[in-house]
Amino acid sequence: MLATPILLVSLALTVSPPGTAGFPSPDPGPGPRPEGPEFEYEKLELVLDLGGLDELEGGPTQRGWVRGLWDAEFDGVELEIVFGVLERAKFEFDGPYDVVDTVAFNRGNRAREKGGSYSFDDSKALIGEFGYVPYGWFASHDRYEGTLVAGHDLVIAGMTKTQGYVLEITATPALSDEQMAAFEKWAATCVRYSGETWDPRWTEEERKKRWADDAPDAVADDKHLIIPTKYYVVFTDIGKGTAKAFGKKLDENYEKIRSVFPFEDVPGERLLPIFYFTNREHYLDWWVKNLGGSRESAERSGGVASGDVYSTYHQSVNAPVHIHEQTHQIFRNRLRLSGGGSWFQEGVAEYMSSKPGELGEIKRLAQKGRLTPMKEFFVVPSLLMSSSTEERKEGGSQSGLAYTYSAAICEFAKHSEFGREKFLAWVHAMGKVARNALPAIEREMARVYGVTVDEFEEEFTKYWSKRKKVRNWHEPADDGKGKKKKRRR
Repeated sequence: MLATPILLVSLALTVSPPGTAGFPSPDPGPGPRPEGPEFEYEKLELVLDLGGLDELEGGPTQRGWVRGLWDAEFDGVELEIVFGVLERAKFEFDGPYDVVDTVAFNRGNRAREKGGSYSFDDSKALIGEFGYVPYGWFASHDRYEGTLVAGHDLVIAGMTKTQGYVLEITATPALSDEQMAAFEKWAATCVRYSGETWDPRWTEEERKKRWADDAPDAVADDKHLIIPTKYYVVFTDIGKGTAKAFGKKLDENYEKIRSVFPFEDVPGERLLPIFYFTNREHYLDWWVKNLGGSRESAERSGGVASGDVYSTYHQSVNAPVHIHEQTHQIFRNRLRLSGGGSWFQEGVAEYMSSKPGELGEIKRLAQKGRLTPMKEFFVVPSLLMSSSTEERKEGGSQSGLAYTYSAAICEFAKHSEFGREKFLAWVHAMGKVARNALPAIEREMARVYGVTVDEFEEEFTKYWSKRKKVRNWHEPADDGKGKKKKRRR
């Protein structure tokens, strides 16, 4: 029987589902490409090369978003393959990972209807000829029958200039580790794109269009600068010297965040956009124009990261808000860890923007048992919107006790004897699970640390009740053997 397409619905994604770090897949190595059937999609400027698959049946079709259906085998494992195309503008895709996000979000909707959750267990960039964005994305999910892994859901995604595309593959039975590694190598060669590719540093036309599209009306026609740095492109109506100093600090923050939460830059990734306005009113105008919602909501923030962009207004280059929001931006667009919930996302960001002495209040509250139980805290939809104006502190993230609590959880996981050996495993586990999905959070806590959420909270309370001076605050994570985890170059 030919593969049956899984219906995807149109979504305006405002909150990204969980994802993982963007490390390239292993190099396929030298050697000839596998020979076999090729299917050309002229309008997409794509060729699907399904050579290397056995018992191939099916071909191109036109059923809604579906453009191809096949059955095949890979090393004895049965595959059902669906090839689909989705409009880039309609789904607001910034890259291939966003296509995978959409698949996960839709499957998550179906899982949540049954009281469950859905996230890909592994996710990584694929270096190859995948499209206008010069890399693709691969993701896999273990499919269970009872307690046994009975198969895998696999996704290969890419993006042309106007379309996102995806190969959704159901594999039965489960691939072994060796088979999965071989399949990833095959995935890196199964698409060939012959059209133009984007300029990672943005073309002049693209820069001008982004300013014209996103800048608030009050400054849209004013004199402005667009300044690229090593990692960012800064859109601003401020003076050149001030903008360059800000850009230098942005790059320093990028490296600092990467030292604590390691990741590799994928070849061909686009510079991240920053909007940096002269005054706060223009920033608030930007928020309302681009994010919607009320001006009152915008006024609760000193800056905001949403989608691919960080937007703020002129403050000290050392203002905590910058590295806080850059952490959000990097977790979504570089680490691809957008899950867990507001407690986790704000926790890692507040940790990066805080100093150890700023979290001292947690010790007193932990000793008195006055902190919100973690099972309640982990399902709060938004720490920012749930805090009252009176609770919020000045500057930085303008957050209240909830943000301090979230940073204290991150400190505990990174610096305590209980947590530090598995800190990065915990970060990636929490960042992958669906937001506020308590059963999934509990499951991952058990997998990483071998404890329930209640037991994790007990260890947290012990640590904070006796907390002493914290050293190595923003240094790379300890691997448990007294060595610091360094990112690969």
